[in-house]
Amino acid sequence: MGEPIRDRIKRVYVADAIYFVTAVTQNRQSIFKDPANITLLRQTLREVKALSPFEMRGYGFLPDHFHLLFHAEVETAVTKILHSIKRNFTLNYKNAKGISGSLSLWQKRFWDHVIRDERDYLNHLHYIHYNPVKHGLVNKPEDYPHTSYNEYLKRGWYEIGWGHMEPDIIKDLDFE
Repeated sequence: MGEPIRDRIKRVYVADAIYFVTAVTQNRQSIFKDPANITLLRQTLREVKALSPFEMRGYGFLPDHFHLLFHAEVETAVTKILHSIKRNFTLNYKNAKGISGSLSLWQKRFWDHVIRDERDYLNHLHYIHYNPVKHGLVNKPEDYPHTSYNEYLKRGWYEIGWGHMEPDIIKDLDFE
């Protein structure tokens, strides 16, 4: 029996693309249940963005994973961005907690998807914004403070009431 299929899949790098990514904590630890760790993740994202430029389009930070939707600059590979986020968050976390030994906070791999068109973009953005409801963290997307939903709501992309029931497009999507 050969290696698992996920080990045989090669990443496709597309320059100047929008990516949807999911990273999951090791053993699904609820690291981001602590708001201080979400603040640390946000700080880490700003640091990584300065080193490997990307434009954030959407995000969702849940207790044991996060989703990002971002536009990678022409020179920046998605693997470089995710490696940097995971590595630097671990270093920042260890420093904040006074941990000196080795620490494994993340599953080895991450899920990535190149956005193909406007419909694909909207499907993934909706998925990110509905995810806290799907996981039972809140009843309405606007009640969860750790996604980009409320920013999109302010811009008029959503109306109050969206996501109070599972949107049809979400039912067939699963990125975790």
